[in-house]
Amino acid sequence: MNRASLIKLIKTGQRFMGWDDATYRAWLEKHTGKRSCTECDDAELSRLGDELRANGFQPSVASRPRGGSGPDRPTEKQWEFAWRLAKEKGYTGLDDPGLATFCRRVAKVDNPRFLDKAGMRALILGLQRWIESSKTHPDKAAIKTANPR
Repeated sequence: MNRASLIKLIKTGQRFMGWDDATYRAWLEKHTGKRSCTECDDAELSRLGDELRANGFQPSVASRPRGGSGPDRPTEKQWEFAWRLAKEKGYTGLDDPGLATFCRRVAKVDNPRFLDKAGMRALILGLQRWIESSKTHPDKAAIKTANPR
């Protein structure tokens, strides 16, 4: 990757991870001793990209187009938020077969890539409620996970 692509990758990772500027600069300083990408050399930028990937950032998830475009398509922030919720719930990502099954139940579409904005809202709300339910009733969540009927 060239320098401009590495900087773009790191900035996309910052947004994807939900870091404000202060958090981002502290992370950058911790890993390079510098507070700006422009001060880093190419090797440092490459290491930063590797570090972001190790922390869960997946550039392909953050940047790939999902199932078309149009005014009723979910926004990138909605996709990123849904990805984070899916990871928190234990799915491998947005293309996990289990998430597709969950998507059929809550949004009435066969695959997350076919979601419109209303379907994405339903998916996000369903994941949030499931996560909240798991936190308030950990014994019931463990039973459901162990015996998924």
